[in-house]
Amino acid sequence: MFAKLLKSIKFLIVCAIWSIFWFKLTEQIILKIWNFDFLKVSQWQFVAEFWRRNGVIYGPSDYLLFLSLLAILVLWGVGLSKLNRLSYVNLLLKPFEYFSDKQIEKYSKETKHVVIKNLVVGEKISVDDLIKQKIEEEGSAEKVKEAENLRQNISKKIIERKGK
Repeated sequence: MFAKLLKSIKFLIVCAIWSIFWFKLTEQIILKIWNFDFLKVSQWQFVAEFWRRNGVIYGPSDYLLFLSLLAILVLWGVGLSKLNRLSYVNLLLKPFEYFSDKQIEKYSKETKHVVIKNLVVGEKISVDDLIKQKIEEEGSAEKVKEAENLRQNISKKIIERKGK
């Protein structure tokens, strides 16, 4: 019951605002093009008198005036139905959502890359040289030689078995 009441109030407010906007806009356009103010009763009395005296539509301008008056009503109804379907709470929150997304995008871009500055001061050292230095510093050069000896021994045994 309460939801229907809110929908009815929303429809009446949207209808009032849209009608005022639409008819004022189209009144100005029709007034500039055909010098006909369709919101005044005196203009419609003039048209009624024209038809009572067996008036004839002469040119395409008169047909366009008639079609534009029909189109005003059709487009008013279409616009009203489109505006009534809108969620105005989402429309009001759209700027906050936009700026929030911009902030998230801004901070997420910064974490995607890493900048390493001043890794080495002085001469440039290749990665292989750095690895060799670390191995020497830790004293694990002997372990590397032992590992190489193990690999050579295993590969010799594999070759011997394949040969037999």
